[in-house]
Amino acid sequence: MDIPVKKWYEAVQTRYSQQKYMTKEIKPFTLKSLEKKIAELNQIYPEVRIEIFKKSIKEILPALQGKYGNFTDSPAFMAFVINDNGEHRWTKMGYIGEAVILEATALGLGTCWVGARYVPERSRVKLNLKRGERLVAVSPIGYSSENYNLTRHFISKLFPHRDRKNVRELCPDGYDPDWPGWVKNAIKLGSYAPSRLNRQPWRFYYGDKKLVVDCKGEPSAYKRLECGIALLHLEIGALDGGTSGKIEFGGLGLASFVSES
Repeated sequence: MDIPVKKWYEAVQTRYSQQKYMTKEIKPFTLKSLEKKIAELNQIYPEVRIEIFKKSIKEILPALQGKYGNFTDSPAFMAFVINDNGEHRWTKMGYIGEAVILEATALGLGTCWVGARYVPERSRVKLNLKRGERLVAVSPIGYSSENYNLTRHFISKLFPHRDRKNVRELCPDGYDPDWPGWVKNAIKLGSYAPSRLNRQPWRFYYGDKKLVVDCKGEPSAYKRLECGIALLHLEIGALDGGTSGKIEFGGLGLASFVSES
């Protein structure tokens, strides 16, 4: 994946889930830029894809099981789709999906991961799902309501990345302060990943230039997705820390970043 490190690193630092939106349409240039990035990302793994629908998030939420808070209408939403025959599909969905979320953030758009079982009979939107595909998550996209945005921005400035587990807790085999700087930077950024109810299921292991992300306990489908989100954060942090490398799925954990320098 071609990662704009500085842009996405900043997006990790500033992004937070948003449920209140202004009704104004997304600027055409902004939407075109996001669609271009999505088209690029959809070519990486055949098991997963993302699509933008120019309809309010409230049009699709009734088709998802669960409770998600009080969303206002958004000018558009993104659909996250997996193919049930794909290997490591849930982890890859988190990895690619978070790339789109960070790109949207960098473009000045609000987002919110919403993952749940999709019930087609309840949907007000025709998703054009292909054989073997299913919707696993959505996110509204649009400009955050000004008052809501100011309040959340103020809170995030006062309490940046609050309620995050200590990095030592996230490294069950031990956290060594003498690890290379890129490893520590990667783990820090990985710990900032979003997860349902802030459960932070990921755990990190390092050795032989390999930084592994795995799940605490039994890795359910959505925990795998959340670990995929953390995986992208790890990679951004590692690249920002001055190393180059590649992503591997499976092996010792759910996935790994392997340093090549």
